[in-house]
Amino acid sequence: MAIERHNLMMRLALEADTDGLTGAANRRAWEAGLPRAVQHAAKGDLPLTVVLLDIDHFKDFNDAYGHPTGDALLREAVEAWQARLRPGDLLARYGGEEFAVLLPECSVEDAYGVAEDLRRLMPRGQTCSAGAATWDGVESVGGLVERADRALYDAKRSGRNKLVVS
Repeated sequence: MAIERHNLMMRLALEADTDGLTGAANRRAWEAGLPRAVQHAAKGDLPLTVVLLDIDHFKDFNDAYGHPTGDALLREAVEAWQARLRPGDLLARYGGEEFAVLLPECSVEDAYGVAEDLRRLMPRGQTCSAGAATWDGVESVGGLVERADRALYDAKRSGRNKLVVS
């Protein structure tokens, strides 16, 4: 009985931090993991990069092919991205068709390469825009995400299907 209860508690904890549609971490897991990653980076003077990805023209894709196909696109994108990321990286569904990636202990140059790889891995001929920001060692968690978000919107405003680094 104790083992069954333990297993149930472990399953519930995992489900509480996982997006039910895509299998990526959810926003709750992101908001818990990011401050811990910043603290870890600060203690070890280590690099840390945040990448925000937004699938371009997702509403148009959904309208053209239907919501089940749109859901499949989201799942396939997550699967492709997870296969590219390292075990310690965190991929989370940040909002509808927006995802956040945490790249701890990843140099600026390597983080740029990872972000470009993720952008190019979009399935079904679709594209995505990306914004990246590397923690400057002093800014707040919110400031780091805000810089990545501004970079993402710069990518979208300047034609989409590109990475902008803050």
